[in-house]
Amino acid sequence: MFRTFAVICGMFAATLTPIAQAADVTIVKAAPRTNTQIAIVPFAGAESISGIVANDLTNLGQFALDSNLPERPKSSGEVTLPVWQHQGVPYLVVGNTRSNRGDIEINFEVIEVGSGRVLDGVQRVSSRNTPNALRLAGHKVADRIYELLTGVQGDFSGKIVYVVENGTGKNRVSRLIMSDVDGYNPEILREYRGTIKSLNPSLDGKSFTYTAQGEGYPVVYASDVVSKSSRLLTPFRANNFSASISPDGSRVLFSSDKDGNPEIYLSTGGGAAQRLTNHPMADIAPSWAPDGQSFLFTSDRNGNNRPQIYRYRFATRSIEQVSRGGSYNTSGRISSDGKKMSFLSGTQQGAVMDLITGSVSAINNAGLSEAPSISPNGQHLIYSGRNVIIIKSEGKTISINPHQNGAPAGVIREPIWLKGAP
Repeated sequence: MFRTFAVICGMFAATLTPIAQAADVTIVKAAPRTNTQIAIVPFAGAESISGIVANDLTNLGQFALDSNLPERPKSSGEVTLPVWQHQGVPYLVVGNTRSNRGDIEINFEVIEVGSGRVLDGVQRVSSRNTPNALRLAGHKVADRIYELLTGVQGDFSGKIVYVVENGTGKNRVSRLIMSDVDGYNPEILREYRGTIKSLNPSLDGKSFTYTAQGEGYPVVYASDVVSKSSRLLTPFRANNFSASISPDGSRVLFSSDKDGNPEIYLSTGGGAAQRLTNHPMADIAPSWAPDGQSFLFTSDRNGNNRPQIYRYRFATRSIEQVSRGGSYNTSGRISSDGKKMSFLSGTQQGAVMDLITGSVSAINNAGLSEAPSISPNGQHLIYSGRNVIIIKSEGKTISINPHQNGAPAGVIREPIWLKGAP
C-alpha cells in the first residue's frame, strides 16, 4: 500500500523545452486520511507543478496523497490498470507538459482506477513560463481535479487577504497583505498607522472592502485585486464602519453615522447615497446576499449591547431577524451558495449557521473578536489563529504560517478568501 502523505518525489527525464521552476512547496500540516484517495504521478517535465497540486489537495484534507508509486506514466495510455487496481487507490492523476509558442501547456487526466474511465477526457491549463504563472497554473489544475471528483468548483487559484498587526494604541501599525491561498507570495498592499478591520470580499473576487482608522474618523475603502489600488468609499466626517460590494459590482452598501445615527446606505457611485435603514439603535456591518436581492446587517434593535443579525429585503423593504439564540450575534456573511452564514457569536466565538436547518456550529477563533470567513465555493472556513491562518473543512483543520513565506510577523486578523479568475 502507499505511504500516506509522503512528499511526492521523482523527476521525469523531459524532452521538452526547459520551463521555469515554480516555487518549492511545503505541506505545513498534513490533514487526516479521508475515504477519498488520489495518487498523483509527478507530471512529466513539470514536477514542481504537480507538487503544488498535491499540496493544495492534501492541505484541505480532501484526499490522501501518496508517493510510493508502482509506475510513473505520463498519460492514460501508459497506465497499467491492474497494477493500480491492486494498490486499491480509487483515483489516479497523470500529466505532462509541452511548450506552445513560448508558453507552457499542462495536459493531465484524472482516472477512475476501478473502471479505467478518464473523467471528462484530457484537461488542459496554459501558462506563461514564469515561476508565479506556473504556480498559479498548479492551483488551477488542483481546482479542476477537485471539481471532477466532488462536483464543486475548486478555489485554490484564489487569493487570501489578511491584516498583520503590531503594537498598540498610537504605536499600532497594520499591514494589509494578499497572498496565494497556501500562503506563498505574500505582498503588502498597504501599511497603515492605526487599525485595519472589517475585511469583506466581493462575490466575483475582483475586489474587497475594509475599514481603516488612525487618529481621525474611521473610513471605508474598496481595494482592486488586480491593480492593488484602494479608493475611498466614505468621504464623510463621520464614523464609517464597514461596506460590502454588490454581486454585480455596481453598488456598494456601507454603514455610517453621517446623518447622526449609524445606518445602512446604498451607493451607486453616481450621486448621493440612499439611506436604507432608519432606527434609533445602531445599524452596521452590511453584507450582500449572493443573489443581490437582500443583505445582512447587525443592529442593537433588541437592546443596547445585545446585537443581532437581520436581513433587509429590497423587494419589500422588510427586515427580519436571522440570528437565533444568544444575546450577542454580529458580522453575518452569507456563503456564495446561499446555504450558510458565518458570524461572531459572543465577543470571542466564531460560528456558522446552516440557513436551511437553522443549526449552528461553533468555530474556535483563538480568542479574537472576529467572525470566520467562508471560502468562495462554500466548502471551507478561514480564520485567524493569532499567528497562523486556519483553514477548516469538514471538521479537519490545517495551519498556514505566512511568516514562513515572507509575511511580516505579528497578530494575524480577519483573513478572507477571494475567488480566483477563471
